[in-house]
Amino acid sequence: MQIEVGHDFRQFDRILQEAKGHEISMPFDPDLHKLNEYNAFWLVGRTEKGEVAHTQAVRLYDMSRITLGEYLEDNFRGFPPAGVPLNLEASRYRAGPGARRIRGRVCYHGEMWLDETAGEFRGKGASGILTRLGFLLTIEKLAPDYIFALMSRMVACKGLPQRAGFMHTEPGALSWKLADSDRAIEGFMAYMSMEDLRFLLRLPMEELVA
Repeated sequence: MQIEVGHDFRQFDRILQEAKGHEISMPFDPDLHKLNEYNAFWLVGRTEKGEVAHTQAVRLYDMSRITLGEYLEDNFRGFPPAGVPLNLEASRYRAGPGARRIRGRVCYHGEMWLDETAGEFRGKGASGILTRLGFLLTIEKLAPDYIFALMSRMVACKGLPQRAGFMHTEPGALSWKLADSDRAIEGFMAYMSMEDLRFLLRLPMEELVA
């Protein structure tokens, strides 16, 4: 896989629309946020044929005066799942014990996607390897105190936090109410401290992936 790292989120938006058929998610939308090399980056992986097979993105938040839990209680509607019609007023966030402790330089990790069929990556531990590359770049570029991600319960229960290497999860963190429906998408929050990140990146990869 050929890896490209960038900071131009308009370019990243075009890549996502071409590869996945949907626009960039709100936390990385350059029309909503001032993103640059000092507070955000994206990573794209292409097959030998040039096909986009992987994406992820990270951005930094200053939470020196507020915890992540307090921030998300007021701002969780700025992190909706992409491409899903939602009733944001009826949705909710519940801060867990970890979120109420997290503060300082806090990074959000999102747009995580791997097309396992494009380059025959299925069952080879590619998602774990690529996520750890993203974590390493996060440390080098943004030096966070914590990193967190949000994901649906279905994705979390399929083992994405474990494959990605997240060492802590908080179930029941989010409930995204679907528009014109009584159903909701339940969500997890996953997170790690800088200490966790450094521990994870020191572990031999052969112990962690197939």
